[in-house]
Amino acid sequence: MEEILPALRRASVAQGIQVGVGSVATTAGERAGVVSRLGGFARGMAAHLQEVRAEVHKVTWPTWDDLRRTTVIIIIFVIIIGIIIGIMDVISSRILIDFIPRIFR
Repeated sequence: MEEILPALRRASVAQGIQVGVGSVATTAGERAGVVSRLGGFARGMAAHLQEVRAEVHKVTWPTWDDLRRTTVIIIIFVIIIGIIIGIMDVISSRILIDFIPRIFR
């Protein structure tokens, strides 16, 4: 590493770049680049938010009647599935608790 650092320092000094070892050395150009990247990020974020807003306006939202109808359908479906699972639970408990112990008596 020590062999490379002197050559790196000479090359970077010839190009007008500061190289620091153990500390951060920046030039005015590097600071301007950071500011430029932050400005680019802000512009990109603003453009992204505008595109999101435009897409949200394209969404077809359901009416209240559609929303009520689908909610009722989902509630009925959940009740039916709950009844099916309850029946399966009762059947399996009867088999495992009542029927199997009688076989092995």
